[in-house]
Amino acid sequence: MRRVVGVFQRLIVHLGYLYPGRMNGGKRISWVVGPNEVARMVSQIADVIPDSYTALIVRHPFYSETYDYQPPPEETALRALWRRIVLNAWIFGRLARHATGFIYLSQNGYLNDQFDHRRFEFSFLKRRGLKIVCYFTGSDIRSPNLMRQHEEKTGLPNIASYLKFSDPAFGTDAFEESRRSIGETADEFADAIFTARVEQAGYITSKTESFLYFLPDEDISESLQKFDRMETPVVLHAPSSPVIKGTQLVRAAVKALQQSGVEFEYVELVGVPHEQVQEQLRRAHVVLNQFYAHMPGMFGVEALASGCVVLMSADEHIETDLPSGSNDAWVVTKHWQVYSHLREVLAHPHRMREQAQAGQDWVRRHATASVSADRLTQLLNRLEADS
Repeated sequence: MRRVVGVFQRLIVHLGYLYPGRMNGGKRISWVVGPNEVARMVSQIADVIPDSYTALIVRHPFYSETYDYQPPPEETALRALWRRIVLNAWIFGRLARHATGFIYLSQNGYLNDQFDHRRFEFSFLKRRGLKIVCYFTGSDIRSPNLMRQHEEKTGLPNIASYLKFSDPAFGTDAFEESRRSIGETADEFADAIFTARVEQAGYITSKTESFLYFLPDEDISESLQKFDRMETPVVLHAPSSPVIKGTQLVRAAVKALQQSGVEFEYVELVGVPHEQVQEQLRRAHVVLNQFYAHMPGMFGVEALASGCVVLMSADEHIETDLPSGSNDAWVVTKHWQVYSHLREVLAHPHRMREQAQAGQDWVRRHATASVSADRLTQLLNRLEADS
């Protein structure tokens, strides 16, 4: 049945591509960005690309950004089936006719047919002269087997060490083989691939581009006044996935510090809208980010920009795609150091402002939309010139 649906969708794609009507109100479309929103990156990347078009196949539950195409907030089961099988394929074909290229966030494609890991989509675009950029963001390309080898070599557990506990599917041979196929397809068809070579180790053999963050410049806090009269430090932990972020370590450290009489306010947020997380970031002094990762992650960047002292395991000496000097921007904290490092930070409140300032400076140099836009635009311009 799945292959029958796949054949039907491919027919719809070809019809959509051949249809002569205008797209996007007749406005030029440069790059299509989608199909999955990951930490606001679809909207942030599209914001720095003139004439881009955002197209999502899934509505994100925690972000309220506006996209050019995405599922409605509510729809009947029949309408949802129509959209997944017919409308997404039609939109993909129409966009392929009018766009310069596609930037794919994560591992999914626009078609319901995923057994070929986007091979049809990519080959369809390449045969028509379109450019493809793959932007991997984590377990969409990360190989559990390769990450296990990394753990054995370094002695450092990583996100992949615990993925199977959040979902047993991550520990199967089928998942491993799917990561291999996704990497091989990207290798064969993509004109550029963004990833983090250590944090997201996978089956990609071609040259890759370092992962870029696109935090809006205006999201960097203009004031660090929250450190002026800090009667009770606020410590925030807001994991997107508690097990792989090390929430069990955080709770143990927080409980031990509270039992020993250290005074602070602990705030933990799980599964809440992004606006609520942002509100707590504005008042937080210390953020406990994640302790099995070698990269900051989008939340880590947002915490640095908000003027927080951030504790996390990201380490430029392990993830060499990180800029030199990154370790000065946050308190590098391995999984066994959460208690000791948090205790040290809370014991010296007079040092917090300086550390928070260092974090903001790092974001300004390496993670803002304006800085990353220059790098991305140069690459896209090169790709377009090669057409």
